[in-house]
Amino acid sequence: MRTSLYYFTMLIFSISLSPVSSFGQGQNDPLPVDQDGNVNEDKLNPKQLRAFQELVEFKVNEFQTFLTIISDPKQSDQTRELAIENALRLFMPNSTMQVGSVKTKTLIKEYPLSIYLRRLKNLEKKYFDISITFYDLALINDWEKTNTGYVTTATYFQRFQGKGNNGKIMYEDKTSKNMDVDLRNRKDPFYEENRWTVLLGDIRVAEITPKKSVQ
Repeated sequence: MRTSLYYFTMLIFSISLSPVSSFGQGQNDPLPVDQDGNVNEDKLNPKQLRAFQELVEFKVNEFQTFLTIISDPKQSDQTRELAIENALRLFMPNSTMQVGSVKTKTLIKEYPLSIYLRRLKNLEKKYFDISITFYDLALINDWEKTNTGYVTTATYFQRFQGKGNNGKIMYEDKTSKNMDVDLRNRKDPFYEENRWTVLLGDIRVAEITPKKSVQ
């Protein structure tokens, strides 16, 4: 079981290191033109925008996979560190993550994403066993045009469970979170040239729901 999980993890890492952040399929589709027939390089056509929505969904799923690896104390330290490194590659610099609990709903804390991922990894000091799973599909809103490109919001739904060494549930909740997404023509780190590229951004708590089994 651990062997198959290891190969699955390495597959995910290899995907994250590939240039999936920039526009692949449909890249050569013609860009929109103005009334005079001039190409508008600051705008994408509807087909391209739909393709980027699919790319956002892929990247959110990828981030969710990294979260399950980082939080899992059964994974090796090297694997979890690699997951942190690759998760950060999906985001814009200085992105933040909001966290809360069912015990302190009105107290929402915000951390730099890099700090949040480290804190997530260190939860093994508090819980003997940790499980983060995701329910329902991530929801991706339509793109909105800005002066620099396009923005949208992705919403994902997460279930957290922490157990003690006796197997008893110490904490459990369900949380929905809203994630900023930025699409613009920027220098792609893989191609070393300007390309339309998606990066994830700040993540905010939308709702926290307790589970009946919370002790």
